Amino acid sequence: MPWGKELEPVTRAKIVALRNEGNSYSTIGAILNVNPNTAKKVYYKYSESEDYKSEPRSGRPKLLNEIDTSVIKHHVTYDKDKRRKPLGEIKTALNLSVSVRTVERCIKEDIGLGRRIARKTPWLSSTQKQKRLEFAKQCVKWGDEELRRIIWTDEMPMQTSDNSGKVYVWRFLGEEYLEDCCCATVQQGFEKVKIWAAVRYGAKSKMVILPENKEGGKTTAQTYLELVMDRELFDFWQSSMEECGYICVIEDGAPYHQGVASKRREQLQEDGWEGWGPRTWPANSPDLNPIENVWTILKRQVRARKDEIHSKKDLIRILLEEWKKVPIEFVNNICDSMAGRIKRVLQAKGGATGK
Repeated sequence: MPWGKELEPVTRAKIVALRNEGNSYSTIGAILNVNPNTAKKVYYKYSESEDYKSEPRSGRPKLLNEIDTSVIKHHVTYDKDKRRKPLGEIKTALNLSVSVRTVERCIKEDIGLGRRIARKTPWLSSTQKQKRLEFAKQCVKWGDEELRRIIWTDEMPMQTSDNSGKVYVWRFLGEEYLEDCCCATVQQGFEKVKIWAAVRYGAKSKMVILPENKEGGKTTAQTYLELVMDRELFDFWQSSMEECGYICVIEDGAPYHQGVASKRREQLQEDGWEGWGPRTWPANSPDLNPIENVWTILKRQVRARKDEIHSKKDLIRILLEEWKKVPIEFVNNICDSMAGRIKRVLQAKGGATGK
């Protein structure tokens, strides 16, 4: 038998039995095809412990020690750029004399980092983060019942393409929405249809199809005032007041909602229409508006019928049909998630948290 091979417990037992019968170690080695010195060690070990099991082996020593592992961890998690480095660049940057496979094994098994796709979150400026933080500090005082008395509004373009490029980053579990691990997205324009709607706990508004701006620009404050604020939003708010009592309207903070639209809110408030104060949710904050999750469901439903869409008219028809199908139970669950979202924004100091 080749030297160094692990002996089975049954072979060890035979060695002990043959030795107890008075056989020499040379004879035992010849009978069992083992090295005589190995047979001797097995017998002495059994004499001391009466155990046929071998001592645990240390195995091959790791090529990267604790210091190496610590250096790699610090390098990979140092900043946004380092988290995106491929294995070969990490090896070169740290001048490691091991294979790329060894570096990968160290990062995954010893450090616990995974190579995962970066989540896409809106890019946030320092000013936007501060406004998000202020919004969260105000809303964290509200209880579940107060959060259920909010009308959340938003507009959405149905885009003909989306940002599907994948970026891989090194991250720990729980770092999914850490800023360094996310891939910032920029809100893009649309090519076909823009819609508006509102939700609250227990109800959805009607969907409004916003007309295209002839000059090719964004929706104006005047258009928003005439088609949304003075029509569907006001009707939805009034019916909600009749059903639930006090209802607060929180609108999208888009720039074109200001101006005449802002003046209309102030006028309504002055005229005694409670719930129409100058409240808007922070711009570029899909994680602070539950209707964003409703848009996700709506897009999924519309895309499932993409074969039926041959014109703008088809898209509008399908949007209106699918909006009616969005389950109110889903809307309720999303509205009830706001308390947790607000707390996460506070913990992130205004940073993105995911929807």
